[in-house]
Amino acid sequence: MSHEGFRFDDRFLYQDFWNSINEGQTQMVEDDKWMTYFGAKPETMYVSQEAYDTLVEKINNPDPEQIESLRKLMNRKSPWEVEE
Repeated sequence: MSHEGFRFDDRFLYQDFWNSINEGQTQMVEDDKWMTYFGAKPETMYVSQEAYDTLVEKINNPDPEQIESLRKLMNRKSPWEVEE
């Protein structure tokens, strides 16, 4: 058996990695617990029918200039890519 390349803290780093991924779930559970304890309710946002219709219209028929600028942005090379 070879332990070459093994660092003593590798197993702790591995655990920290998974804990950091699960932190979001843990935070959501904690938030739910405190909201229940204090009787807090999620905030509700009301929008007029005209504002809703305008929003849906803009989603269904986007501005061509915005689409083109988004296309240019998405086609830019990442700064970390190496040209060969």
